[in-house]
Amino acid sequence: MKKIFVIIIFLLFIITCYCVQKGFNANEQKGVNIEPSLTLAEHTSETSESSTTFVEKRNTFTYNDHKIQYMLIFPAGYAQTTNHWPMILFLHGSSLRGQNIDLVKEYGPTWVAERRTDFPFIVLAPQCPEDETWLNKSDVLAALLDDVFTKYRIDEDRVYLTGTSMGGNGTWNLACQHPEYFAAIAPLASNPTVPNSWNKQLISMPIWAFHGEKDTICPMKNDEEMINALLAQGSRPKFTVLQDQGHNIAGVYKNQELYDWFLTYTRHH
Repeated sequence: MKKIFVIIIFLLFIITCYCVQKGFNANEQKGVNIEPSLTLAEHTSETSESSTTFVEKRNTFTYNDHKIQYMLIFPAGYAQTTNHWPMILFLHGSSLRGQNIDLVKEYGPTWVAERRTDFPFIVLAPQCPEDETWLNKSDVLAALLDDVFTKYRIDEDRVYLTGTSMGGNGTWNLACQHPEYFAAIAPLASNPTVPNSWNKQLISMPIWAFHGEKDTICPMKNDEEMINALLAQGSRPKFTVLQDQGHNIAGVYKNQELYDWFLTYTRHH
């Protein structure tokens, strides 16, 4: 009887482990290689300069009567060194517009920066005002970059630009209008509207674009046309199509490979 009881317990244990594993796999984003080895730190609201975790700053920037809120997230160790750090400029999608700057932490490099103790980037995340888009904010964003360069220890040769959806459109647009700021760009789920005459600005720019195969909000066609136009001019962009994925591909930002790729590039003078 005791043997039968032990066998039953063992079988229940095996079934439980199998179900848990199946549940985890079902929640993975297909097509996106989420690194299982990401080091996630416990979230903390500590904002002291002496903190051993991330440091968060919020501010409002004004340029030619345009006001824009922004958040800066500094990596662990920023205050303990005199190093200049690489920086990611992150442009969010349309759902995060408004006056609540905390929204910019819902996904993207901001979300990652607050959870990884080893994240080696400063993250600059402006918030687009309600009913506006990033397409008419290029000069404001360029001026914002100039402003933070004067205030913080940022490695200006390692500034990277990325955004998703409306922010992906803004990534293409800003990189075309002000390519001199960026070492590499990564637009996600975008619908490029930049004129073809601007493509030449991106010929030497390292680009890694991502798009969901089943995206019906920003269909992949325009992204493909932009990539093909760049290829025709001698550029060598990377283009990753995420099979079976729709518009929401923000899970890409949890992939360490993207950040490793960024760090292989420095700005061309």
